[in-house]
Amino acid sequence: MLALPFSACAQWYLFPGARPESDSTSVTVRDSVTVAAGDSIRVADAVTDFYEAEDSVAVIPCTRVALILPFKSTGAPNSNFLDFYCGALLAADALSSDEMHYRIDVYDSTTGLPSVWQLDSCQLILGPVGLEDMEQMLPRMRGRYLVSPLDPKVAVLTESYNVIQAPSGWESQADELVSWLGEDLRGGDTVVLLQSDEEAAGELTGRLASKLGENGISYVVSSSPSSFEDRVRGSCRFVIASENDEFSSSAIREIALMNLRGGHNVVYSTAKLRSTADLEVESLHAAAAHIAASYYADPGSIPVRRFTERYRSLFKGEPSQWSFQGYDLMNYFGSLAGSNPALWQEELYANPGKGLQTDFVFDASGKNNTAVRRLKYNANNTISILK
Repeated sequence: MLALPFSACAQWYLFPGARPESDSTSVTVRDSVTVAAGDSIRVADAVTDFYEAEDSVAVIPCTRVALILPFKSTGAPNSNFLDFYCGALLAADALSSDEMHYRIDVYDSTTGLPSVWQLDSCQLILGPVGLEDMEQMLPRMRGRYLVSPLDPKVAVLTESYNVIQAPSGWESQADELVSWLGEDLRGGDTVVLLQSDEEAAGELTGRLASKLGENGISYVVSSSPSSFEDRVRGSCRFVIASENDEFSSSAIREIALMNLRGGHNVVYSTAKLRSTADLEVESLHAAAAHIAASYYADPGSIPVRRFTERYRSLFKGEPSQWSFQGYDLMNYFGSLAGSNPALWQEELYANPGKGLQTDFVFDASGKNNTAVRRLKYNANNTISILK
């Protein structure tokens, strides 16, 4: 459980590694920071100050970070955002060194947004999450930047305001799909945009059709995958252009059965397909799904395994997608803010980054992340990250 004061602000100074027996740095802890079993954390008006001992003259620079999330500290706490916060703590700890340490000021946006003076000395501001809260924060920023950590809807603010959109949107996924399909396309292949008969052409269909046209890729529109069975000389490459979950899951099963009967069919889709509730993952593998996703942590990679082990050790639970996101954003933006506190936001375009589950490739404006990972679902029930 999470208990924060009414100001919804908790502060930590983080230093990595174990403390040696004869450490010249004193530690004063007012109140407590307690990590409980599972995915719950108790934070009780915590302020932990690290300061230099009397016989020390060194002053360690500090990068101050504001984390504004809807923790719901006055009711049932939101476990997803607690996971995000835990991931951010681990990243701040990993970034800290003898030359620089990181301080995180935590604000619960459900009890009120921080004021101008509270954020005045912060080099990096992560959050808030929703579009409405982000719009309320804008007048308080005085030319500084807000990093939108999760909500794709906030991207509408990037063109006119100092807002950086950390997660890439569905548009980037659609563009990546078309590029991927173009690289895979061979002579005799047929490209089919799949959409139900009842659906009008939506934004996704329009974007896909436009990009296919720009790349000179011919296609047909259909609602029936089976109508192409045994009629294509090469591979039939189906692109899911539907917003209807029921139709999409049914189409995937149909394509999977066609492949099990000896067909050579491939499915291309945005990450929305992975969250379709009634779709079995086995069908994705059988349908040879190619999915463009903004988030994916490879459980077999060494960095992901190391993070998972450290997370389990400290928080006595399994990291979630939210934990990885908190770590990735704090690690990427925190490292830039620590190295260049005044101008880090101007360096995003020239500094791509690779996280545990999220990559960072910003457009020319330096405000919109366009990075997408290519996930290939193999017949042996494994997933390959091709990019």
